[in-house]
Amino acid sequence: MHLLCGWLLRFHPSPKPKTSTKENLMEIKLPVSELKAALSALARIVSRSPSLPVLDMLRISRSHDGIVQLQATDLESFVSYRLEGQPGEPLEMLVAFKSLSRAVKGCSPTDQITLARDNDTTVLRSLLAGRPVERSLESMDPQQWPEIPAFQDAGIVLDDGIKEGILRALSCCTHEITRAAIMGAWLDVTDPEAHYVMGTDGRHLYSANSFHIDLKDPVFIPHHAFLERPELRNDGPWSLTIQPPEHEGGMGWLQIKSKRWAFTTRQQDHSMPNWRLVIPDSRTATVVFGNKATALLLDVLPKLPGKDDPHQPIRLDIVDKRLLVTAGDKSTPQGTTLPVEDAVVTGDNLTITVDRNFALKALKWGLTEMALIDALSPLVFSGPGRRLVAMPMRTEGLSPVSVPEPVESTTPTQPTIQEEPITESPMPTNTEETTEPQPVNRLAALPEAPTTPEPPAKPTIRSVIEQIDGIRDSLRSTVRQFGDVVESLRSVEKDRKTTDKEVELVREKLRALQGVSF
Repeated sequence: MHLLCGWLLRFHPSPKPKTSTKENLMEIKLPVSELKAALSALARIVSRSPSLPVLDMLRISRSHDGIVQLQATDLESFVSYRLEGQPGEPLEMLVAFKSLSRAVKGCSPTDQITLARDNDTTVLRSLLAGRPVERSLESMDPQQWPEIPAFQDAGIVLDDGIKEGILRALSCCTHEITRAAIMGAWLDVTDPEAHYVMGTDGRHLYSANSFHIDLKDPVFIPHHAFLERPELRNDGPWSLTIQPPEHEGGMGWLQIKSKRWAFTTRQQDHSMPNWRLVIPDSRTATVVFGNKATALLLDVLPKLPGKDDPHQPIRLDIVDKRLLVTAGDKSTPQGTTLPVEDAVVTGDNLTITVDRNFALKALKWGLTEMALIDALSPLVFSGPGRRLVAMPMRTEGLSPVSVPEPVESTTPTQPTIQEEPITESPMPTNTEETTEPQPVNRLAALPEAPTTPEPPAKPTIRSVIEQIDGIRDSLRSTVRQFGDVVESLRSVEKDRKTTDKEVELVREKLRALQGVSF
């Protein structure tokens, strides 16, 4: 009997179990906790109101070696996130970013979702109360994704000092699209003895030196909000790769890569400004801040009057080897004066006004030495291998400084210096060689005050004050009008760039169609 059963089974084998349709789908599994963190950073590059449907998509792919990658783009730049590898066939899908974000938002951080694609349908599978849930996601044909160059070179390793310099330079660069050459950080390798990282907005400039970067020519890193994200900043050392253009007149590519993240953008053809022209090579006074003085200023400067002013000015008075900081507003026209202890002051008496944000930025970065020339020249905050140059501002609306303790002043004309308006001089950003302006000694240029001045009549003072108020209101109105014009120009430029991107995308598609042979 047993022999008969064995013989029957030999010629009539049992049928194989049928596999379900879901198991035949091409799938990518993603941990929810890691996916949520990646989507938060990728949101910096995904447009909220995209001009093209593909810009609202997230590219999810798996390579031949099992590496899973998430990628977003705005046509000018690409941001990629690399996950742990998982076995499977090469796969690529485009999923709507907003649709995926909403679906993941309700998942537990300990869950794992599965993205599956079958023909033109993308399905997300997850667990809800322990039960499997399936929903469809908006998707597109992966062929619609813009082409991105493949970087074969490993790139140049940027140590922590260079990375820190780039981030600080980006925080000092301008955001005005009409000054594109300083809308980012420069890696200046023109000096073979010391390479620099520099960034400026025309009103203040940051530079760090004593680096050696394996580059032949200066490189411009355009500012992008993603570069300042903690996900990239804290993801290990960076590497920089330059991809030259494929043909003459084309555009090259630049990539900054960390352990898991990669930022790829088009190279911009700009000439590096001659930024060394604005750095003074002399000084008449120096202030070295101690630890107590640094902590005091970091705590008090944001609280002084005038913080609602667009430029948040503070006046620095050096009087008899002491540093006084004064700030005021409409409610306190006389100003609030703060004596700074634990600060070693050397040099001549002088007064200068500067944006408090520049001083705060310098002190936070450990630049505790301040060098000054006069009220019209830039002041320099410096530390080992680093410096921040700030342009002075106009002084108005504050009363002459009063020293809290009775101190004999050796400069009787000091109040006259403080009351005189100071005009703000713009920082040169052009690339042409210009003659470096010489520092002006305001103390020597002022005429001697008369020994017995006659007090002006009160009606005359009132009339002068009224005239000054009228001129000030007129200037403020003019500044507001200039601001409106600048906003209009920004809107026009933004629309033009969007149109250019759309036209370039259409051209790329036409080139691809022209290469198709029948």
